[in-house]
Amino acid sequence: MIDRATRRIVTLAFLASCLAAPGAARAAAPETPAEKVSKPAAADTSRFLPRWLHLHGSAGLGWLASPEWMRKFYQAGQSYDAGLETRPGNTFRLRLNGEYQALPAVTHASFSFITSVPGLDTEPARDTIQVETRANGWIGSARLEAQWAIAPQLWLIGGLGRGYLDTGLHNVHVGNSFESLDFDFPGSSGWAWIGTAGASYEFDMFGPRLSAEVRTGYLMRDQDRFQTWSVRIGWGGY
Repeated sequence: MIDRATRRIVTLAFLASCLAAPGAARAAAPETPAEKVSKPAAADTSRFLPRWLHLHGSAGLGWLASPEWMRKFYQAGQSYDAGLETRPGNTFRLRLNGEYQALPAVTHASFSFITSVPGLDTEPARDTIQVETRANGWIGSARLEAQWAIAPQLWLIGGLGRGYLDTGLHNVHVGNSFESLDFDFPGSSGWAWIGTAGASYEFDMFGPRLSAEVRTGYLMRDQDRFQTWSVRIGWGGY
C-alpha cells in the first residue's frame, strides 16, 4: 500500500511540473526587439508649384458669333486655354488665364464703308476691306477669371482681360503721293477689352478631374463689338 501511494504521489508531482512549465514560459517577459532606425521621408518632387497654386487647361472648338456681316467670313477654329488657379474655398476659384482662338477665313468678299476725320474740313472717304481667301485670323488674350460653385460639380464662370484681335481683314485706303490716312474701322485688327462668361460641369474619368465647358466672349472696342462662343474639355490639373 505504501509503495502504491508513493507511486501515485510521484506521478501527480510529475504531471504538475509538466503543466507549470508552459505557464512559466508564457509568463516570461518578451525580449525587447532592437529599435528600428527611421529614415527621413523623401522629398515630393511631383510638384514644382506651391500647394496653393494649381495648373489647368482646356481645348476645344470656338467660332465668331457676331457681328453678322463678319460671321459669314469665318469657320469654327481651334480654341485653347491654360493658366494658374488658386482655390481659397470649396466653392470659389480664381484663375489667371492665357487664351488662343483661331479664326480661319474661308471666303473672298469685300466690305465698303465711308469714313471722315473729325476736325478736318475734308470730304468723307470711301474705304474697302478685302477678305483674303483662306486667311488666318486669331484672338490672343490674358484675363483674370473667377468661378463660383452653384451646385455639386457645376460652376459659373466670369472674367475680364485684354487681348489682340487679328481678323485677317486687309483694308485699302484712298490716298495720293503726298498724304494718306489710317483709320480704326469696324472689323479691323487691334487691341480690345475682352469679357467672358460661361459654365463648367466637372466629372472624373480615369483619374484626373475633367470638365465640359461652354463659354462666350465679348470683345469691346470704340468702333465695334464682337462676340465669340466656344465648347471645350478642361483639365483640372494638380
